[in-house]
Amino acid sequence: MMFPLVGVDRIKTAAEGMIAANKIPHAILIEGDSGMGKSTLARFICNAAVCSGMPAPCGTCDDCRLTASENHPDIVFVTPEKDRKTISVNSIRQIVDEAYVLPQKSNKKVFIIDPADIMTVSAQNALLKILEEPPASVVFILTAFSKNDLLNTIVSRCTVFTLTPPEEYAAREYVLSETKRGEEEVSEALKKAHGSIGTALNILRKKSASKAGDLANTFFDTLKKGNSYELLKLLFALEKDRANALEFYNELEVIVASNMRSCSSATLVRRYEKIRSVIAEHKNLIKQNTNLSLLLSSLVMEITER
Repeated sequence: MMFPLVGVDRIKTAAEGMIAANKIPHAILIEGDSGMGKSTLARFICNAAVCSGMPAPCGTCDDCRLTASENHPDIVFVTPEKDRKTISVNSIRQIVDEAYVLPQKSNKKVFIIDPADIMTVSAQNALLKILEEPPASVVFILTAFSKNDLLNTIVSRCTVFTLTPPEEYAAREYVLSETKRGEEEVSEALKKAHGSIGTALNILRKKSASKAGDLANTFFDTLKKGNSYELLKLLFALEKDRANALEFYNELEVIVASNMRSCSSATLVRRYEKIRSVIAEHKNLIKQNTNLSLLLSSLVMEITER
């Protein structure tokens, strides 16, 4: 299988090198903004860890086929318990216990915590114990917007991959090949996506609907004025449209990340970090079929409270 990200040669060399040498670390943290490929890289490394072919990940062995279908018995995706916004200490304790059970099929058992920055502090402390003395057969792969969102003691025990916008030429060529759009349209999409290939592809493929993007921009402008009632009115149209609600969160995430990068106020940066964290939690809850009306109301309350 080819390395799944483009324009990130340093990351590619490091990841492929450790896989080829059969030296995948016991704990990996992948950080980066939305659309940079955190989940994609996590799954690639996970696939390589359980692959029984050569070179790993081969994409054709039984392990790779099970991985592709998300049915591999030695791959565990760690998510919040039902109706929760965070990954609790109980969830982490369960996987810690499971980590000491030998793999069923592969030589490795992989736990993917995506995103890891919604773990509670207690959960992170529980995870820390096994990161300090992990079983030889276990690999933990964590993703986060920023390593700063996790305890320093967690980060210090991980090999960290930091995903940044890919090289402009590589990103443009890749998006051109994937979408068959014109160069001007592709360049505009990448500009709007701040270099994120994933976000640019969503824009060009109409997955990030223009209505959701317009709503996210209006919502963010209204948020700066602090009018909760107007924010709730804006979200009313999303209450029966789960797919469009998710696109709204994706678009809002990009807007917040962009404003945070260009912000010089420490107070505002902290506020944007909080909003970004809330968005990540809500996106996960949307996929779990949480009541949409309550979730949207909660969004307004959580990001407007001081």
